[in-house]
Formats: sequence, structure tokens, C-alpha cells
Amino acid sequence: MRRNILFQPYPFNPSKKRAVFNALTFGLFIFLFLALFQPFGLTNYRSETKILELAGYGLVTSSLLVFNTFIFSLAFPSWFSEKNWTVGKNILFTLWVLFMIGLGNLMYSNALHYVHLGFNAFVFYQGVTVLVGLIPITISTLFVYNKNLSKSIRTANELNKNYPSESNNADESIELPSRNKSEKVELSLNDLLALKAIENYVEIYFSEESQLQKRVIRNTLKEIEAHLKSQPSIQKCHRSYLVNTQQIQSVTGNAQGLKLLLYPDPILEIPVSRSFVDKLKKLAKHKS
Repeated sequence: MRRNILFQPYPFNPSKKRAVFNALTFGLFIFLFLALFQPFGLTNYRSETKILELAGYGLVTSSLLVFNTFIFSLAFPSWFSEKNWTVGKNILFTLWVLFMIGLGNLMYSNALHYVHLGFNAFVFYQGVTVLVGLIPITISTLFVYNKNLSKSIRTANELNKNYPSESNNADESIELPSRNKSEKVELSLNDLLALKAIENYVEIYFSEESQLQKRVIRNTLKEIEAHLKSQPSIQKCHRSYLVNTQQIQSVTGNAQGLKLLLYPDPILEIPVSRSFVDKLKKLAKHKS
């Protein structure tokens, strides 16, 4: 195991819908666990609304999961982002969420008059929540990390058998339109490397005498993609990127997925979405 594994990239899904779904699923699991197994002396508790009260623990859990995910992503966007997410951050954030769930369940139990607020109750709820979760969280995080890393490296090695290869693009000039007409960019198709969406702007990456250059125009990636639909080598490889597939020199991978390497100076790395991997395999076979 690598000494600095806590700083290694870790899979991160920025989808808010996925976050809500996961939170509801985990909350349902907590409710079913309490209702079916009745731990912590619940078998001796009698109440006409017992099932509803136990469901409340699931609701508290789901609510705190969603709350922390949304608050962290809004308050610390650069820290809580796909690009910067690591094994250590995943473990740390999950432990923080468990701490908040323990605190929330303590407050909920007090509201139901199960326990009185105090240091002993606080230690008990936090101990049960965090310590019970620490081992499975660490094991599952490392398992997912190694599984995704192995898969990405295997796929990258498979693709690299067909890279690099010479560009098959015709040496033609293309125009990249801008909503500001004075920003219109014309360049050789063989010099174009990639395009990146930045809100209502697009960053154009191109090579000039083997040096990486960048221009910014006011437009959307969707409009640029439609404008270049007659160029089969220009493909959307990520929600924020278009790449000139003829300029891909090699592919690398980590636990977050694949990255395309294009070799101007400095090297340009382009992320690959999971949906583009199969298409990338077909393109690589076509080049070989």
C-alpha cells in the first residue's frame, strides 16, 4: 500500500440527485435495522407510535447527510470537488457526517425523552455512531479505491496499445465562433487539442510550435460542439470537454477514472467520463 494513499484521487460523484438518493437509502437502512433488530434495549420499549419514532432516526440520518453534502459543496467548492477529492477527504468527510448523525440522533432521542442530555449520553451516541462506522468506512473506501484504480490502469494499458499514432486529420482551417464577433478564432484542425466549458465561456487549447496555448471566447460548449459536428475527430469526452481524438498520445488512469494525455509543452490532461470509455475503445481500435 502506498505511503501517501490518503492523498490519492478518489471517485467522487458531484450529482446532487445521487447524493439525495444515497441519503434516503442510508436513512431507510437505519430505520429497517432498528425496526428489525431492535438493538440498544429497544425490545423493552413500548409505544403505540414506536415504528414512527424509529422511522424518525432514519429521517434524521437522511436529512443530515443531505444537509452536510449541500452545505459543504456550497461553502467549500474548491475543497469539496471532484478534482480535489482524495481517499483521506472521503474518510474524513464521512466521519464528520457520522459525528453529526450521532449528535442529531442524540437530540432526537432527547426530544422523545429516551435520554437526558449530558456528557455520558453524548459520548455514548458518538461512540456508537463513529466507532461502529470507522472500520467499515475505512475498509469500504480502500476497497473502492483499489477496485477503481485497478480498473482504470487496466483500461489505460489496453488503450495505450494503440497510441500514439499519427494524425489522420486533413490539414484544414477551422473557425470557432464566438458570441462576441471580435473574438472569432481560426486555426488548423491539427493544432486544436481540446475545448473546455467555463460557464458561458469556452477555453480553447491548441498547439503552436509544440507549445500549449490557450484562448478564451464567449460561447457555450454545446454551440461549439454543434458547429464542429462535421469534424468526426472532435468528440465530447466529458461534460465540460471536447477533445480532438487525433491528438491523443496516451491514456493514464487513477481511481477517479481515465485521463487523455496530449503532448504539447506542458502536457495537457483531459478527464474522461465513464460514458465515453467505450467510444474511446472503438476509436483506439480504429486508429490501430
